[in-house]
Amino acid sequence: MARNPGRPPIINAPPLVTALALTLLATHGARILLSESLQSTLLWHTALFPERFWGWVGASLPPGAPEPYSNIIAAMMPLFSIAFVHSDWAHVGLNAAMLLGVGKPVHDYLARARGSESRRTSELFLFLFFISVAGGSVAHLIANYPVGQAAVGASGGVSGLIAAVLLGQKGAEGRLLSRPFLTASALFVVANLVLAFIGPAMLGAGIAWQAHVGGYVAGALVFRFLMWRLEGVEA
Repeated sequence: MARNPGRPPIINAPPLVTALALTLLATHGARILLSESLQSTLLWHTALFPERFWGWVGASLPPGAPEPYSNIIAAMMPLFSIAFVHSDWAHVGLNAAMLLGVGKPVHDYLARARGSESRRTSELFLFLFFISVAGGSVAHLIANYPVGQAAVGASGGVSGLIAAVLLGQKGAEGRLLSRPFLTASALFVVANLVLAFIGPAMLGAGIAWQAHVGGYVAGALVFRFLMWRLEGVEA
């Protein structure tokens, strides 16, 4: 059957963004098919445990705390690997949907600034996403010193893309300290505080709002730097 050329695609996002969103879904689906012991082992190595990190850097931990990370690779990897570990289908589904929604305009901006859909565009997008993930991880660690709940999910990366969308909408006029961006940022923080308050009751799980804010800040800074490098836009 011939394809209707006037019909828009079901997922109107660049291939890289779509592939990343599908990877989040696929990795969650693969994990829940494992035995409970294998799932626990996987989470032990990929989720972010504040006690394990702070114990690794020498902080004093209470009795019964989890074993610290054994080396720098084991300690640094969860800062990024948490993006591929989620608590349930609702969690990963929301992050994948948000990634598709905000990833497209960010990728489009980078492609226009580069002049084409180049490999460099994909590299810049992934750099922005994973630095935002790491920024969220660092914020979660700071907020949970020396002990706290383990963190999972790609929300820090998605939050960084949200910041990039808000900055990119104004083009060269987008400034980190502009009133529109600061207002939007304040609303973002307030919304996350509300989610943190109602999350346990409505969603049955806590919301790592500090990771969201950390990813947002990291995404804003990195995207602003990319705007400056790609278009010569001043901060």
